Amino acid sequence: MSDATRARICPLMHRLIAMIGQMSLHPGLQERGQLIDRLTDLEAESLARNVPWRTVEAIRATRLKLRVESLMPRPSLPRGH
Repeated sequence: MSDATRARICPLMHRLIAMIGQMSLHPGLQERGQLIDRLTDLEAESLARNVPWRTVEAIRATRLKLRVESLMPRPSLPRGH
């Protein structure tokens, strides 16, 4: 990402990108819950600060995707492994 592009991105979008970058591929339930809480706070902050709507939608979509994934059943390992 160029410096000019980076300068045009909303600061809250930068924070969202940083949060996504810190996510592990298979976070535990506690980590996932904490991340959902952080995304909820970031979404509330973005609404309060009247940031661009695409930023609010990106935060919301990320939070909802993570929430839905946390509700999906996990496939169990085959017996004997």
